[in-house]
Amino acid sequence: MQNRITFSNVIGVLLENKKKTYAQYQMIEDIFYDCLGNMDLFEKEDFEKNVTYSRWCTGERPIPKEILSFYDNCGFDGIQDNIQDDVIPNLINVPATRKLLLELVMDSVDVIGTKKADEFAQITDDAELITALIRYAILNDHDSRHTLLSPNLSDILLSNKLPSVNRYFLGRKEEIKVVSKALQENNLVFITGTAGMGKSELAKVYAKKNEKKYTNIIHLFYDGDLKKCVAQMEFSDDTADMSEDMLLDRHMKLLKKLHSDSLIIIDNFNVLPKEDAFFKEFIKMNCKILVTSRCNISQFKTVKVSEMDADTELVELFYKHCPSAKSSEDVVKDIIQTVGCHTLTVCLSALSLTASGMEPEELLAELRTCGLNIASGEDVELYKDDDFTDGLMIEHLRKLLQLGKLSNQQLDILCNLSLLPVAGILKNSFKNWMRLDNLADVNHLIKYGFINEDTDNKKISLHPLLQEVISIETIPTITACRTLLNSLHLVCLAHGLELRRPENIIASLISVSERIIVDDGAYFLLFLQDMFPYLDKYLVSDYLPKLTDRISYLMEEYKLESPCDRALLLDYKAECFLLKKDYANAVKEREKAINIMEKMHTKDADMRTANLLSNLYNNLSNTYLLMKRGNEAANALRTAFDIRMEYTHLGLTESHDSLQQMMNLINILLLAKYTVNS
Repeated sequence: MQNRITFSNVIGVLLENKKKTYAQYQMIEDIFYDCLGNMDLFEKEDFEKNVTYSRWCTGERPIPKEILSFYDNCGFDGIQDNIQDDVIPNLINVPATRKLLLELVMDSVDVIGTKKADEFAQITDDAELITALIRYAILNDHDSRHTLLSPNLSDILLSNKLPSVNRYFLGRKEEIKVVSKALQENNLVFITGTAGMGKSELAKVYAKKNEKKYTNIIHLFYDGDLKKCVAQMEFSDDTADMSEDMLLDRHMKLLKKLHSDSLIIIDNFNVLPKEDAFFKEFIKMNCKILVTSRCNISQFKTVKVSEMDADTELVELFYKHCPSAKSSEDVVKDIIQTVGCHTLTVCLSALSLTASGMEPEELLAELRTCGLNIASGEDVELYKDDDFTDGLMIEHLRKLLQLGKLSNQQLDILCNLSLLPVAGILKNSFKNWMRLDNLADVNHLIKYGFINEDTDNKKISLHPLLQEVISIETIPTITACRTLLNSLHLVCLAHGLELRRPENIIASLISVSERIIVDDGAYFLLFLQDMFPYLDKYLVSDYLPKLTDRISYLMEEYKLESPCDRALLLDYKAECFLLKKDYANAVKEREKAINIMEKMHTKDADMRTANLLSNLYNNLSNTYLLMKRGNEAANALRTAFDIRMEYTHLGLTESHDSLQQMMNLINILLLAKYTVNS
């Protein structure tokens, strides 16, 4: 026998007998009004509240223990009063409701016993009976529930929300069912298929359709390092002084508390599982994990996404993007076959047809002129290392970009966006960095499919395939993208502006430095030199050695070997030694840098020379301090101060670096317990 006195059954009886004008959420808030006000649920969006209440009413989640604790401490009189004043007046037939509730009790006699059943039956006051049953039901739900439940992270996780679903999505009903069944039977499921087939959209649509089923849905966009993806998640209590290792450790502790009622989506995981060392550790968690990948996976449960039906689904998809083409059905079908039934290319073909004003026959003729002409229906081979250049779809996408009749401003927007992270960038940040007066051109590119917009997270991005095509077509050089680089450079120079952890900017800086085509070595060297301390400030330590190597290569390639540049490179190499706690080599590198700059130590030295020399002594002092060599640290810092005073006419004493040196002095006094004469 089963105990039928559960909260979902009790509240179900009340809901069946309520007036139509009395909403479910209103009944829940009336019953638990005194407690809910203290749980901050009232401050959430109506949709979020309704989802939470719905889970309670369906039994997917028990009433939170904090509600039970609240009323155990202050008594259930508040609930009884609320039921008497607010719930009972909104019931259609109170005697009938009472009868149904007592039937729940009688059906549970074999479990709860005759004595307990009689106690309920002897309660004559309706509000008291409902209150007693609700209290018993909440206790019973917690005592009988064996499934472990995840903590709700929605209040503390500030990032990695599920991206918005494409409003033109259609079909894939069978695939959604297969994914659902696979996740019921497995904790880890891969969605695989060639690029642009709609794997990511399928994962998002599944999650959206099942969001009430999961306590948490977390979306990770894979960019080559799963550890970094987890570390870059933003929780409300993360701070700027936490290293990536610290963030990874804290975030994993939270994620390990998740169970099968939570879903993590790893999107764009285009490597074999064995190629990411952390993946094996990550999938040991108890939550559900859904991964999208272009790779062929054999060792895990896989759902393969293939071409949509060319004569029905793809035709309908084409018409959704270009309704005017309905009068040319045969030509549309030929276009679909010509682009290999590739979902992304079909969508862009339809959008380009609308944007260009061409006739369908003209578009078909243009597409047939593409350089790689393979037989209709033949698979286009795509490699997991992102080498798409041999694929016919790339040729088609390039052709569609050329046919889009885009303005120079729109092409410039695409050119710059191709440098930024595939995971997306905040739309408003992009507007500011590009110094755009408005977002009209960005919205035009969104309308015609060249830019993806994630309205839920306020981000824009390029599809990985399109990013490669646009980069080839627009050639994003230092000169062409100077506005974007100047904006990011200015951010790096704003040393006094403290942010909790600006992942949006950090990811953009790294992406730009990796993708930009260098046609101005001197400018780019300065950009990278100022990028180093910014990343160092926010403890992005794993990228600093790579950045140092890039600076070294750039100096050699463009013969940029001024004393300041050579000294700064040595200082950055010293910082990389410090990351490995190799203090001896750090001291050697900084002493070399000082020897170079001391030759420039004259009364006519410019501001950069004087400032760098002072900073080098300050950094040497820091290194000695880490080695607990107080005398050397104090002497180096004294020299740093003396140099600033020597060149006070250049404004060195009012700079941000002076504040840093004052902090260093405090560290010497406090940590080394060394007294410095003023």
